Parts: sequence; structure tokens; C-alpha cells
Amino acid sequence: MSAAVTPRPRRRPAPPGSLRRNRDFQLLCAGQGLSMLGSGASAVALPLLVLQVTRSPLHVGLVEAVWTGALALACLPAGPVADRFARRTVLLACETGRAVASAALAAVVLTGVSPLPVLLAAGVVLGFLTAPFNAAVLPAVRDVVPESRLATALAVNQVRGQLAYLLGPVIGGVLFEASPSWPFWLDSASYAVSAACVCALRTPMRPPDGTTREGWWRSFTTGIAFLWGERVLRRLTLIASAQNFVFDGVYLAIVVTSAREGASGGSVGMLTALSAVGAMTGVVLAPRAGRLLPPSQVLLVTGVVCTLLVTGMALTASALVLAVLLAGCALAVAVAASVLTVARLLRTPAHLQGRTNSAIGLLFMATPPLGSSLTGLFLGELPGWILFLCFGAVLALLAAASPRKDAFASAGSLDRSNGVGHTRAHAMD
Repeated sequence: MSAAVTPRPRRRPAPPGSLRRNRDFQLLCAGQGLSMLGSGASAVALPLLVLQVTRSPLHVGLVEAVWTGALALACLPAGPVADRFARRTVLLACETGRAVASAALAAVVLTGVSPLPVLLAAGVVLGFLTAPFNAAVLPAVRDVVPESRLATALAVNQVRGQLAYLLGPVIGGVLFEASPSWPFWLDSASYAVSAACVCALRTPMRPPDGTTREGWWRSFTTGIAFLWGERVLRRLTLIASAQNFVFDGVYLAIVVTSAREGASGGSVGMLTALSAVGAMTGVVLAPRAGRLLPPSQVLLVTGVVCTLLVTGMALTASALVLAVLLAGCALAVAVAASVLTVARLLRTPAHLQGRTNSAIGLLFMATPPLGSSLTGLFLGELPGWILFLCFGAVLALLAAASPRKDAFASAGSLDRSNGVGHTRAHAMD
């Protein structure tokens, strides 16, 4: 007698609107993930390349300042550009331009001669192409995903981004050890693949109705005017912008210090990779922190933690220990950033979200170039441990300046929705 055959259980069909079966979302998600992977690889290779060519921390800071400064300047017009033109056109133009620019930079590096003006020009071009892409890609996700699945789609995007920033620097550091041009070739190829994914999209992406009737200058200034009129939002943004100044300098100081101690490109890449791990952990912990503590205490606790960790960097020259401390800072910053995200979502009208986000992005990106420049300047004159102590002192002042409970009480629903709002806010970043 033959044994009874147990039927194989059927695979459960995907629910209606499933992201797994959403072809355009998968294309957009895969293309952007590869794009961010390439960017992470080139980001860690750039300071190593400048240090190898010029042997000058000041030049490293200058190049980093120009690259981030170009992105900062492009943030303000990026929102109106993304709203005025079809998003597919914006995404395709930006990715194609970045692929060409990165390939040209890789070709120059391959020759063995990398003039400083060429590196600066590449940073300007890439910065002015990256900002419109960033402004258009999230609205594009909204175009291809049904509203019922939007929060999940944005959460998937966030996790994908952290994974890209986790792997990209490691890959970039290893490739740099093989050949300094390889990380930039990878960056160019990733942009080309992303452009191909955008070309394959089927969902129509038309510009929003009514945005073209507003003048360009008014489009640039409306978001800034609204942000400046919102006291809590303005204060949170300025504090976060100052923290960006500090952490850009901290990261550059760690890279240069580790390179001086003989760390390999792969080891330096691990710095950023561990930082991405810390940020990802912070994203996971933020909702729980929001349920346990009010926004004012979240900001104060994370500010004190960052102060202690950066101050502790003055006590070691070990690349591994510095990487762990930097990861702890990234975790704390990710938790604190959720407070600003909730404030931005709750206090900004829907029709001003894009322009307000552009204004916030401008302030966020305006300070890192100064942090890079000053760090590069002082690293040539001072030991790293003094800089870490100075950065720790600045973070202590920022923690003391964080808004207190009464400020959030005047913000209405922000304080009451803290626990629930964190989850939604992180999904929409």
C-alpha cells in the first residue's frame, strides 16, 4: 500500500496592493537603492583620494565643503523644480547627469592625476543634480504606490537607504585599495542602472496642478518664511543644523586621524558602515523612546549621550573604538531626528510640505561645509583629541539649548502624539 501523499501547502497569495507585486515600486526601489550604494562608495573614497593626492587635511575639508555646499545651495530650488516638471523627467535627467559626471571623474582619477579644481567641479555638478532627485523621488513613490500602502513603502525605502549606506562605504573602501578610480566607476554604473529603472516605469507622473502658476522667487521663499514663523520648528531645525556642523567635522576628523594611524581604506569604510548600523538601530528604537519620554526629554537625553560619546573620542586613536563611538552618536541622532520629523509633519500644511522640506534641507546642508572646512584647517595645526573636546563642548551647549516641555506644550498636538507620531514620521522620511 502506497503511503498517503501530503499535499504541499499553497503559497499565500499577495494581498491586494502588495508592494511585492507592484512592478513600478520595485523598479524605483531597486534603482534608488543601487544609486545610494554607489554614492556611499564614492563618499568614503573621496576624502581618501584627496588625502592621497594632496597630503593636506585642509584640502580634504575644502573638497568636502564644496561637495556638500553645492548640495545645500541646490536644496532650495529643488522643491519647486520637482513640483513644476514631470517627476519621471526630473529623475531621469538627474540620474543620467550623475552617471556622466561620475564617469568623467573616474576617468580623470584613472589617469593618476586628479587636479583639485576637477574634484571641486565634480562636487558642484553632482550636488546640483542630487538635490532635485531627492526632492522628486519620494513624490514619485507616492505616485506608484496606493495610499493604503504608502507608509509601508516609505518604511521600506528608509531601511533600504540604511542598508545602502551600510554596504556602500565598505565596498568603496575595498575598491579604493584596489584602484582609486573603481569606487567612482561603481557610482557611475549605479546611476546608469537607476536611470534605466526610471525609464522602465509605466505609471504617469505629471506635475501637481497649480504649482506652475507661482513665481520662481516666491516658490523659493515661501518655505523659508513659513519655517521662520514657526517657533518650535525653527528652533529644532537650527539645533539640528548646528549638530550637522559638528558631526560632519567629527566624521572628517575620524577619517583623517584613522588614515594617519595607518588604517586601510576598508577600515575607514567600516566607520561609515557602523554609523549606518547605529542609525538603523536608532530608527527602530525611536518609537519606543517616544512612548517612554516626552519630546523635550528625548532631545535632552540624546544630546547628553552625543556629548559624552564625542568627548570620549579624545581618549582613543583606535579606528575601531572611534567607529563604535560614532555609531552610538548616529543612533542618538536618529532618535532625536524623529522629534523634528513629527514637528514638521504636524505643524506644516500639506500644500507647504515640499517647500518647507526644501528650506529645512537647505539649513541642514548649509552647516556641514563649514564643519569640514574648519576641521580640515585645524587638523593641520592641532591634534585630533583637542578637536574632539571642542566638538563635545559645542554639543553640550546644543543639548542645553534644546526646547523644554513648555515649548512643546504650546505646539498643541505634537507632545500628545509623540508615541504614535514617531512611527509615522520615520516611515515618511
